[in-house]
Amino acid sequence: MKKAISAVLVAGLLSVLSASFFAAPASAASCKSRTSGFPGKWGPVSNECEYTSPASGWDGKLNITWNVQADTNQYACVEARHGNAANPEKWQSLGCGTRGQGEIRWPKNNASKVEVRVRSGNAHMANVDYSI
Repeated sequence: MKKAISAVLVAGLLSVLSASFFAAPASAASCKSRTSGFPGKWGPVSNECEYTSPASGWDGKLNITWNVQADTNQYACVEARHGNAANPEKWQSLGCGTRGQGEIRWPKNNASKVEVRVRSGNAHMANVDYSI
């Protein structure tokens, strides 16, 4: 009887351990940051977020969402790119407005910084929160 109980406990423990070890990563945003832009001029490049794409099953695109500060008259144009230090990608538009979402090209099996920049579309400075 003790051997049967021990076997059940060991099997249950192995099941729990293997489930947590092989669990899929969470789908929540992996990084959030903020950057600003000026009227008619690109602001400083934000490279606070890093992303590592999987080696297989990857569609080659990284999704980025963004929004300006709430309850303001801000309007922004946002661009992002794969920030390969040796050979950065071309800037890719994520749109203009008060919020948006877009995809940038991102190679599989690659770790690098995400670079984001903002330009204000009106007379006010634009502060943008973004997440990947």
